[in-house]
Order: sequence, then structure tokens, then C-alpha cells
Amino acid sequence: MIRSFIYLVTPLILFFAAPAVAQETAMQTKDEAEAMRSYIDGVMLFENDEYEDALDKLTYAHLKLSDHAGVSFALADVYLATRDLTNASYYGKIAAEADPENKWYHLKLAQIYRQAGRNDATIQAYKTALEYHPDDTDILFQLAESYVNYGELIEANAVYDRIMKRRGADFAIHLRKFRNFNALQMRDSALVELQEMREIDPGNLSTLQTISQFYIELDETELALEILNEAKERNARDPQTLLLLAEIYVDQSDWDRLGEVFVSMLQDPLIYPSQKLELVRFIYTQYQRMPSEEVLARQTGDVLTAFSENEPEYGPAQLLAAEYLLQKGELEAALEKLMQANRVMPEQSDAWIQRTQVLFQMERYDDVIAISDSANTYASDDAFVQFFTGASYMLTDRPEEALDWLESASYAPANRKFRSAIQSTLADIQSDLDRWEEAKRSYDRALRLDPENHNAMNNYAYNLSKLGEDLDYALELAERAVSFMPENSAYLDTIGWVHYKRGEYSDARTFIQRSVDTGDAGPEVFEHLGDVFEALGNMDDAVIWWNKALENDSNREYLKERIESAQS
Repeated sequence: MIRSFIYLVTPLILFFAAPAVAQETAMQTKDEAEAMRSYIDGVMLFENDEYEDALDKLTYAHLKLSDHAGVSFALADVYLATRDLTNASYYGKIAAEADPENKWYHLKLAQIYRQAGRNDATIQAYKTALEYHPDDTDILFQLAESYVNYGELIEANAVYDRIMKRRGADFAIHLRKFRNFNALQMRDSALVELQEMREIDPGNLSTLQTISQFYIELDETELALEILNEAKERNARDPQTLLLLAEIYVDQSDWDRLGEVFVSMLQDPLIYPSQKLELVRFIYTQYQRMPSEEVLARQTGDVLTAFSENEPEYGPAQLLAAEYLLQKGELEAALEKLMQANRVMPEQSDAWIQRTQVLFQMERYDDVIAISDSANTYASDDAFVQFFTGASYMLTDRPEEALDWLESASYAPANRKFRSAIQSTLADIQSDLDRWEEAKRSYDRALRLDPENHNAMNNYAYNLSKLGEDLDYALELAERAVSFMPENSAYLDTIGWVHYKRGEYSDARTFIQRSVDTGDAGPEVFEHLGDVFEALGNMDDAVIWWNKALENDSNREYLKERIESAQS
């Protein structure tokens, strides 16, 4: 709580002086001396937040010294602190009337009225203070701010004029006047204030930039451009000026002039890369907002490419270029930028994560494995790095290494869906390694984390069918997986194979044939269809599909014996 201690000191000193005079003149009464002591005690109690005791002392002092403004002022302060605004205004008014030349009494009364929501009384308290202190700019400023708070903006501006008449032109006060005129939609008056602000400090870049933005608010784009070009003449390298110019050119769809701004900026070796980055991010953001603007799209690509090439040792330039190239689907070019980012700022974990994902997306599994240790060092315990590394080992037929990485990934922080994908892939590896009980637990965890993980449903169902376990649950899982992706070849084959294991050969044929008809089926599906025809007693068709499986995968040598047996 803000105290009024300073304002109480003056009357306190007066009271200390009074007894000395009284003793010399023998005119002070015993009651007045006691009242003075109560007053002093009350002030001390107030300063210690002992409000009730302070009120007792000050009320007694006021009974004996009712004509003394200081006592009334002290009572007003205590009542204000206790939120008793009725009594605070009563005693504050007594103090101000008793000593009208004391501006602090009027200011205290205005404060009380303001907190009580008495707007007119607040204004009047300031005006009364100004009758005695007409040149006091502190009082004038508080009066102006009160007018603003009460929405009386014309009156506020008139008071601001009085202040500047005494203090001289002031940028901040002209700015307040501008905002008031702008709020009142007094366009011409607002423009006058901007011109006044411009003349106060014409060489200050910050001033010119601020004024340009206000011109933009008033739809005076040409005036804003004039101001900014003036700022650019003073400092052609100032990033804020270039950014404001760029914003105007974007609004005007003036892509050629926008390009000129960025070319001059990128070619300037004296502009710091971090400052260039802000401007480059700006044009990239505009491109993301308006990707169909061909000229903007071309310029964005040129700017990002030039930035990354001109600043090869600045990691953020490489990362931003990589982000843009990834968005455009240019994976090879993006990969080059990510490799450069890894080189110049290896501690940047995001670059390693992105590089790992891009390599995996490009099916460059050996390259993922090659950078895995570095990526895992700089992107410590990152689920993405560990998962894509594990999946790369899995897809290159190294299940033991895959298991290690995927188990690590399963403990790394990630969102529920990704954790489900990790658990599902881990279960696939565990199944391949004949660790079936562990695999079942991993599949169950995957589906608890994401009940819509249809890949986990399909693989769980297929592994159950291979083992001939819990075929009812396997069928339920397979049906749910197909409901998510009805034309997925692998899912159709799985549900067909579950039916086959259940002895439901006609249903098995229906689903596996649908899998073949998608055009995405492989040798395993062809072999399954041959097995179904065998079960249905149609050996001619069985041989046809076994041969097709063998043609597509020569490693299925065992099919030769089955084919020969069927033809004998």
C-alpha cells in the first residue's frame, strides 16, 4: 500500500513547533498538547498498519483539533486504507477546505473520489487544486488522464495542450493526443498530431518507424512509405525499417518491390545473420499464408536459398531452408541443409530428429543407422530418433539391434499415439524373435495407448492366427482393422487367413481374393490363396497361385515340393 507519510510530515513538524511557541507564550492548553500526542501516535500506528488503534487516536485528536487540516488529512488516509470511502471523502474534503493551498490534500481527495467512482467530483478536485497551482504540470497530467479514463477525450487533449504550453512540445503527449483523436475518428486532427511528432525528432529511426505504423492505422499508406523511405535513407541496414516496408509491400501485393527489399538485405554483409533471419522468417510466413501467390512463392524460395548459401555457417538459416524444402517435398535438398545444420550446430536436437525422419522416409535405412549414435547423443532420449533407428534395423533384417533401440524408444517421452506405434513395432520384433508372451503384452499396451491403432490390430491378429491362438479375438481384431482401411491388401489377407485358421475356407477365399484384387498383394498373399484353394479341393488353382508366389519370391523353395506333389 502506498503511504502518504511524506505528506503527513509537514503538519507533523508544524505540531512539533506549536508546543514550543505555546510554552513561550503560555497560550497552549493541556487538551491541545494531549491531542497533539494522540495525532502523532495515530500517524505512527497507521504506518504500522494498526488501523483501528490509529482511528481511535486520530478521532480523539480531531475532537480537540478540528480546525487542523493535517488531522483531517490523516483520518482520510486511514479511512481510505480501510476502504471506508464515505468517511475518507468526508475528512479529505475538510482537509482540502481547511488548507486549500496544499495541493496534496486536493490530490488525496481526488484519489478518494476516483476509487469511489465519483467521476465529476474527481475532476472538480483536480480543478480546485489548479486554482491554487495553475502551472503544476503534475496536477494537469492527472486531470488529463482522468478525462481519458472517463472517455472525455476532447477535454483531455485540451489539458495536454496546457501542459505543453508550459513544458514545450513533447512526443509522448502528442502521441496521447493522436490516440484520443484516432479513437474519436477525428482523422485530420490525428494527422496533425503525427506531423507534430515527426517534427519533434525527425532524425530518430524509432520515431519514424512508430509514426509510419500510425499512418498505416489511418490507411495513409503513401505517407507511411514516405516516412519509412526517409528512415531507410538514414540507415539502409535497419532491419525494423526493412520489415515495416516489407509488410506494406505484402499488403499491396507488390511482390517486385518486396523482392528488392530482401535482395538488398541479403547482399549486405554488415547486417547480422540474426537480423536477416527475422526478415526471412517474415517472407516465409507470408508464403505460408498465401501459397498460391506464384511470384511470392518463387521469391520465398529464392530468398531462403540465398540466405542459407550466403550464411553457410549460420545454423538457423539451414534449418529454415530445410523446413521450406520439406514443405515443398524436396527431400534431397532438405537433407543437404539438415546435414549442414548438424555440422555447424550439432547441439541443435531438432536438426538431428528431422534428418533421421527424412532419411527413413527416403528408405535410406543404412544411413539412419550410420548417424544413429550421433543423433541419439545430441537428441538424447528422443523417441523419434530411437524409433526410426530401431525400425531401420528391423527393415534391414537385424532384429536383435532393432529390439534394443525400440525398447529404449518405449521409455522415451512421446504422445500417446506415437508411443502406441512404438509398442506395436516392438511387439512385431518380439514376435519375430519368438518372444511371444512379451509381444502380446506390447500389443496390448499399444492398443491401450491408442484404441484406433489399426496396424497393431492387424499384426496382433495375424500373429495370433499363425500360432492358432485365440482365433475369436484374432477375428475381432482383424475385422476392426479392416473397418478402418477396407481396401488395405495386408488387412484383407489377415482377416482371410484368420478365417482359414478357423476352417472357414469360403470366407477365407473371399477376403484373400479381395486382397489380390487391390493390386498391392505380394507373394505371401499369393501363397495364402493357393493354400485356401488346396483346402477347398481345387488343386489346379492352388498350383497356379503357388507358382505365382514362387515367381515373385524365389526363396520360397518349399513350394516346389508342394507343386510337384499336387501335380503328381
